[in-house]
Amino acid sequence: MSTTELNQAGVRTAGNYGFQIVGSFMASDPASHWRPRNGVPMAMQYLYGSVRAADGTYWWPIRGAFTEKARFLHLPECAPGEDFHWDPVGEKSYSGPVTHEERGGRWGVWLPDGSELMSTDGPTVSWNEDEALSIQGELVSDTVLNFFCPDEDEPLAYTSRLFRATGTVKGIPVTGLIFHDSMHMPEGINFILSSYLTKLEAAWVAFATEYEDGSIDTGHLIWGTEGFTAMIVDPSQGERFVARDIECEVHWDPKESFGGEWPSKVVYRGGGETWIWEALPQGGARCPIRTDLPEGHRWIQGWVHREGETRKPICTEALMETYNPRLDNVSVR
Repeated sequence: MSTTELNQAGVRTAGNYGFQIVGSFMASDPASHWRPRNGVPMAMQYLYGSVRAADGTYWWPIRGAFTEKARFLHLPECAPGEDFHWDPVGEKSYSGPVTHEERGGRWGVWLPDGSELMSTDGPTVSWNEDEALSIQGELVSDTVLNFFCPDEDEPLAYTSRLFRATGTVKGIPVTGLIFHDSMHMPEGINFILSSYLTKLEAAWVAFATEYEDGSIDTGHLIWGTEGFTAMIVDPSQGERFVARDIECEVHWDPKESFGGEWPSKVVYRGGGETWIWEALPQGGARCPIRTDLPEGHRWIQGWVHREGETRKPICTEALMETYNPRLDNVSVR
């Protein structure tokens, strides 16, 4: 009998914690992103972030690599104040078999010809996509954001590290902020097809905000169904914190364009803190709607700050991902 079966009273017949998030911080150790975590094997390595050219041209590259196959490269591109489009260079990138292992003191994802797709020794990360992209990153903090969902059928262990990035996109020099995340799930479960995307996630943003004084706020703000909620924040002012019992409030852009509703502001409150994601003040930065993901999926770039923040941001990364039908009970229109 499945451990998730219900008895006649509608209560699970064995202990079950659902998808409640247990969040923490840990020391940065590259091996821990590949080895099993909480008894759960590694399922995917993930690189993504914001990089900009001197003229303001803006890319949000994203690459996932499963245990045996690199998924593909998304390469959204936009000019300031405009919306993203898919750059065709990304569509020509490699997708196929890969090997995950340590080589020469660097853990990474390696292509069949022996070259690296991505690798890290801890303090640095390297990401290479032939003519499309070449990025090197330096670790911003030696503290890794870490959370675990102890579900019986679909447990998820997740780690996230922030890097300051330099390099090129299509040969153009760029700088910015990128994340290296790892996902650990049972063998045979695909994160893209799992409950986390098909029914749980409602508003999730990984964010980094750099201010004029060089300090950086970073974290993950997660709102979802069935207890899949958390604020895990490493702020530049004050103590690191994790809050699971949170409230969410979503404001919408009143303009009906580009395929339907888009959030303009998402407010997360919990643990005595309020953190706010807002769309970029110049507008735009919306990604083309992906039909391969569940209904109502949206990606839009913005920035995140603590309520009452007065410092001026100089570099931000905060692509808000929403599944709009799951936000009806927290929406402000």
